[in-house]
Amino acid sequence: MIKLLWYTYFVIYLLFISIIAKLKLFVLVRKSQDLADEYAYSMIRKASKHILKMSKTETQVMGLENIPPETCVFMCNHQAIFDGFLLMANINRITGFIAKKEITKLPLIRSWLRSIHSVFIDRSNPREGLKALNEGVENLKKGYSLIIFPEGTRSLKSQMGDFKKGSMKLPIKADVPIVPITIDGTYNVLEVGNKVRGNKVKMTVHKPIYLGNLSPEDKKNLAQNIHDIIEKAL
Repeated sequence: MIKLLWYTYFVIYLLFISIIAKLKLFVLVRKSQDLADEYAYSMIRKASKHILKMSKTETQVMGLENIPPETCVFMCNHQAIFDGFLLMANINRITGFIAKKEITKLPLIRSWLRSIHSVFIDRSNPREGLKALNEGVENLKKGYSLIIFPEGTRSLKSQMGDFKKGSMKLPIKADVPIVPITIDGTYNVLEVGNKVRGNKVKMTVHKPIYLGNLSPEDKKNLAQNIHDIIEKAL
């Protein structure tokens, strides 16, 4: 499947499931926010698995048993668009994203991300950035886990970039565990090459890091330590 055909198929598929799902969400949200949340996330997981299947992406997932029962922040390296599909297909709990504000220009994607309590951040506006941070903390306190890509942008390769300053503020302020995740190979599915089929990707979930168990020195070097954990599994 060439890229243009894949994008066309994805838009049509997303539009189709959105029409059906939004009608049901309209009814569910009036009955129970919990029911609406669970349904929205189940649809996103179903769609993510479908996209991986249609692209004939072979996945190797390890360490799912390391995901703690409580709300947490998943910190992941960011290689490509398909990172999101791989994560959503395998994280079995309501989990949103810390996403850049530019994504709000894509109506259907924006709507689905909001339905799972994602937070959109304007990286060029410190005041809005603080507002987004506080929104993320509130979502975590309500029981919605979040995914953050500390590199801030896609690498399009197996090598990692540095973590952005402030990427640790969210879990520290919310006082929730951090779960590092390593993803590799997703850049080959869509961004690199001409075909979208027959690639292999790997996802490794590492043991959670509980901030209360860290020494002052470990807290000081938290960003680098998490970076090293993720990078070691590449």
